[in-house]
Amino acid sequence: MYYTHQQPWVNERRVANVVPRSLMWMVGGLLTTLVVALIVTATLPTWLPLYSGWGPFVLVLAELALVWYLTARLRSGAMAPTEGKALFLLYAATVGIIVVPALASAPGAVVPALMIAAGMFAATSIWGYTTSVDMQPIGTFLFMALIGLLLAIAVNVFFVHGALSFWISLVGVLLFSGLTAYDVQRIRRFGMVGDGAAILGALALYLDFINMFLFVLTLFSGRRR
Repeated sequence: MYYTHQQPWVNERRVANVVPRSLMWMVGGLLTTLVVALIVTATLPTWLPLYSGWGPFVLVLAELALVWYLTARLRSGAMAPTEGKALFLLYAATVGIIVVPALASAPGAVVPALMIAAGMFAATSIWGYTTSVDMQPIGTFLFMALIGLLLAIAVNVFFVHGALSFWISLVGVLLFSGLTAYDVQRIRRFGMVGDGAAILGALALYLDFINMFLFVLTLFSGRRR
């Protein structure tokens, strides 16, 4: 989700082009996730073993391994852009398998949550791209808040509490809104060029959007219970 700084003399036009290309690949990743989730839902009996026993654990480990490997290789420049694009879409497909239970738990809330997440993502992206406010100083705060959120989620897994779930979801929506603006500004400002940079940017924005959507979905499903 975070990028290395690049030289200040990088061509500004090439840098500016990275943001729309990152957004294009992000949309491609989201469409891949959607298509895979629909296929899995339509053929659910075939996939049921993945959602029982050690299946969910293996899926999450595979997701984490993919995102770690993709990020590390792209940052080091050791991965060809074509391979990076393929692995990004594979990661998005893996997420499509993982999110099926969340979507199935609140089918009536999926469309409203998607619309709200899309609106918030668009608004924060535009603000992050156009604002003159330097968001870099709050990057550490956002990262620490993310760690705290993950710890709260882990605690809530073992000690399920309705009120805590609500606050976790609310904080998650706000946090990933902030991260969206931060990531867009970071992509725009720090001289990221080339297809590898576009995929890194797409991965960051994809993670921002998908997490924002899932937290909004949790808020909606909680209100409908």
